[in-house]
Amino acid sequence: MSRAAARVLVVGSLNTDLIIRTDTEPPDDGAARVTGLATASGGHGGNCATVLAALGCRVSLATVVGDDAEGAAMLAELAGAGVDTEPSQTLPGASTGRVFIPVYPGRRHMLMHRGATDLWDPKSCETVPFDAYAAVVLFDPPEPVALRVLELAAEAATPVFWNPGGLQAARLPGQAASARWLAVNRAEYRAAFGAEPDARHLGGVSRGRDQTVVVTLGPEGAMAGEAGEVRRVRSRRVDTVDATGAGDAFAAGFVAAYLRGRSLPEALRWGAAAGAYAVTVPGARAPGLTLAEVDKPHPIEEVP
Repeated sequence: MSRAAARVLVVGSLNTDLIIRTDTEPPDDGAARVTGLATASGGHGGNCATVLAALGCRVSLATVVGDDAEGAAMLAELAGAGVDTEPSQTLPGASTGRVFIPVYPGRRHMLMHRGATDLWDPKSCETVPFDAYAAVVLFDPPEPVALRVLELAAEAATPVFWNPGGLQAARLPGQAASARWLAVNRAEYRAAFGAEPDARHLGGVSRGRDQTVVVTLGPEGAMAGEAGEVRRVRSRRVDTVDATGAGDAFAAGFVAAYLRGRSLPEALRWGAAAGAYAVTVPGARAPGLTLAEVDKPHPIEEVP
């Protein structure tokens, strides 16, 4: 079976996003008028799985939701988008997570109430047939679950693309050795490696690791360091509507390229193209993204 026809497993959260926009960022104990308020399905796992399905991949999602209306609706939505949710779980008595996303001019952050995600039992990983997948995309389950996924995938010789997110980034250097690809954004790189993600530092980090280290840079594109060599792709110029989920779309584009046998530079380009598209549409799941969109020609820079 070719990698293009193979299956990919996404492991990560589902939650409801509550996006709050203001024209000004208030000072401590201050106030600001809300100019936009939106609720949408989110979660790193769900976002990435949806984009992978839109790019023609056979994708399964392992996640945990509460036994509430929000969790049931999101699982049904994903199934309707072509995502296999059989590996997912519903926990009785738990609530599905929520993420509050304040968006100020030039700045945004996420406040996470993880709900059922933090009740995820690592023993549930034992029933997942990791050897049935061509790749695993790992996001943000609790640390014991993430480490068990890395162990089981390594035993099955299934490569892992790990994007751990800000809550786990500071502990990355001692945990991520078995991941084939490690993906972080600029802030997570600083937390993990104690420096800015410039080409020289990334080259040094990747020279000492048996993996590819990928750094997303928002509107500036992305870099990848492998065995001391660094490549960079600039993001296409787009008008940003909603940056939520851009990193998840990047992961989907990158892994979709790998499943089609593309090179590292091309995977980097596909990821950057998917992320750039994601910010031009509302919501975290890049509605309307197509394979043709991510495969448009775009130059890769060789960074000395």
